[in-house]
Amino acid sequence: MTTPTSTFDLDAISSISTKIDVTGTSHSTPILKLKTALNRASDKDVFGVQVSDKSMEPNIRDFCNGTGNVYIGVQKFDDYDVHYVQKRTIECQRCSNIRAVTMGIIVAGVLTYTAPQVLTSNPSGLVTLLFIGALAALPPVCFNLYGASKKAMHKSNVTMRLEAAE
Repeated sequence: MTTPTSTFDLDAISSISTKIDVTGTSHSTPILKLKTALNRASDKDVFGVQVSDKSMEPNIRDFCNGTGNVYIGVQKFDDYDVHYVQKRTIECQRCSNIRAVTMGIIVAGVLTYTAPQVLTSNPSGLVTLLFIGALAALPPVCFNLYGASKKAMHKSNVTMRLEAAE
């Protein structure tokens, strides 16, 4: 008999919508199956992803962080693990867009302040550190802003098509 080990509150998974059994499959299959299921799901649906690969936790957690879905936790058994993921809500998508824009403004402000000092004089250690940090944050911020603007444009186009159809 296998004994489960929980790393989260079991009440959080009481409303599981779908179980995805990918035990014995290749390393990328659980993420692909989860992605497909999430694309078809309603907001706040909870998925239990059963995997035999015990090293999948960071991959599933990173996938959730990258897509904005909620990684609830993992329930470990002797032969397999069950990872619980909740589909993000529309409100979470708005929060994600707001965070992307806010980070873009912060990075632009820090670069505007520090770049002239770094390029024209001998800046202090703090200014140099801020400049390097802002440069490092620039690619993900640009990527997130691109994704947020792409979603906004798509929503705008859909709205215009609906208005034209009426």
